[in-house]
Amino acid sequence: MFEQEHIDRIRAFFATYPRYAEIVSYRELQPSVGQVTNLFYGDSITSAWPLHEFFPNHSLLNRGIGGDSVYGLHDRMADDVFPYRPQRVFMLVGINGIQEPAERILAHIQALAERLVASGTTVALSSILPLREPDNWNRFQYQDKIVAINAELAAYAAAHGHPFLDYHAAVRDETGQLAADFTRPDGTHVTFAAYRRMAEVVRPHLL
Repeated sequence: MFEQEHIDRIRAFFATYPRYAEIVSYRELQPSVGQVTNLFYGDSITSAWPLHEFFPNHSLLNRGIGGDSVYGLHDRMADDVFPYRPQRVFMLVGINGIQEPAERILAHIQALAERLVASGTTVALSSILPLREPDNWNRFQYQDKIVAINAELAAYAAAHGHPFLDYHAAVRDETGQLAADFTRPDGTHVTFAAYRRMAEVVRPHLL
């Protein structure tokens, strides 16, 4: 399912990306870190979230990497998730690669969730965030597609007993776009105010 050409592409991208080198260094600390309770797994939206500032009393790790996709999450799971034996993984992924068919995106996210559950953890699935026009990567055209994927993810989560974190609803405005106060200039990434709103969504599900 996770095509090798896509995995090779994301590996080539990681080789040029400073955050990936940072996380590779963090992996060396795993023996002293041991088990963590909550692990946040995803792309730049996760990577940029100062989680320890928001949730200082929780055991957690941030394993987000900007530019990551379902293929990167699949490829690095053995290094960035399994060694920490988290009780819950909060997975936010999907905007990178949103041009792929919706059915493929959903199938990949579901496969990631199933692999995590098989490892002994619980999974919280997250809605893909809305965009604001104009966005730097010309992805605003997929706004309706994002809404449709989120509805399918919510249904899948409910059917399998996974928490579903509807960040999309928390940060959109009345037009369905990422609210102006929550949007960085690129139309995709979010402000501190947005993370405060997202924290309200995730807090009840932290272990």
